[in-house]
Parts: sequence; structure tokens; C-alpha cells
Amino acid sequence: MESQIKPLGLSQRNLVDLLYMIVAAIQGICTKLDADAGVNHTTHLANCFTAKFNGKIVDSRDNKVTNYITAKDRYWNSIKPVGISDKGLNGILYQIFDMMNTLTAQLDAESLGDTNYNALVYVAIYLWMVKNQEGNTLGNGNTYWFNPQGMTNQRHLIDCLAAIVNSITVLTQKLDADGTVTDTNYTALWYTATILMVVEDCYGNQYGNNSTAYTP
Repeated sequence: MESQIKPLGLSQRNLVDLLYMIVAAIQGICTKLDADAGVNHTTHLANCFTAKFNGKIVDSRDNKVTNYITAKDRYWNSIKPVGISDKGLNGILYQIFDMMNTLTAQLDAESLGDTNYNALVYVAIYLWMVKNQEGNTLGNGNTYWFNPQGMTNQRHLIDCLAAIVNSITVLTQKLDADGTVTDTNYTALWYTATILMVVEDCYGNQYGNNSTAYTP
């Protein structure tokens, strides 16, 4: 596969496009879970996206994902291919960590076939720490700390993005294989058809899907 994002560097356009795909995938998974007849609760979108994501991402093809949390007005960011600040990137990273942690913890409490979503999708994969502007911290381990003041190590950022893409693969495949969940096309819809870029980490592992729409 040809990687659009790799350890040697990434363009701002590709970074914003990937962030859009990740957040759109999380939103889509939550919406699908709310409509899935085999899942007890219909609060995934409300709890894991609407209550957590606070911003707007517009990608290079003018696709948009947006949500506004009134109580966190001063932390709202609009991110576009022509500009993303360290503070904005930090905020989006923290929110992705928060959404995936909250979603997988809720799935563990759903009485589904599996009860180890959080352990396998979040705890085992999100091995970086992110501190947001409010002073809150999320993540696991001591690999690297992302702070609002700046992303000083691009290699860690790219490795973290690759891991996030991998977590979407693991989550959707796990949902497809869970005997309690009715639908079996989570991977097809919210990984294969949504994550249309390839990220390569510093170990040469590649995550994502090729698309002619996004060139390196």
C-alpha cells in the first residue's frame, strides 16, 4: 500500500483529511450502534460523540463533521486543510481519545457477547498521554505526552495516528464478530469505506485503505 502519512513527514492537508475520517468513523459507528437491534442502548451517539466532540473539521474535499458543546465554547476549534494550530490538533486528539474510551467502556456495559472492548481497543492501543487545555489527561502508558503548547515530536504524532486508525479496525471487526450485535457490516461501512488513507508508523506497519482520491 502507498502511505499518505509516514514517519518522514505529513502534509497539513493529509493530516486534516485523516482527522476528518477518524471522527466521521466514530460518529458513524455510534449512530449505527443506536440503530442496531442487538444492542440494548440507544445513547452511543449522545454519550460518545455529541457530549465529547467539540469542533468542526472540513477536509480537502469539503466534507464536514461538526458538533458544538455550549459549556465548552472557549475550547471549540474549526480545523481546515489550510490551517491547524498545535492547540487545535491537541484538542482533537484529546477528544478522539475521550470518544473511544467512553464508547468502548459503554460497550463493555451493554451485555454484549464480549466485555473486553475497552481493554483491547482503548487500553491496549492508546499508549500515549494527551493533556488538554482544561488540564485533563487521557491515555495509557508513558510513551509520550501531547500538550496544548506544542507537538514537538512528529514521529510520535504519526505513530499515534496509525494506532488510532488501527483501533477503528479492531473495534469494527470486533463488533462484526460479536454474536449479540445484529449487523455485521461495521468494518465495511466505517473502516473500509471511510478510512481512505494509509498511515505508516515508524516500525513499517501500515493501517488504512488506499484510495485514488488521496495522493501522498
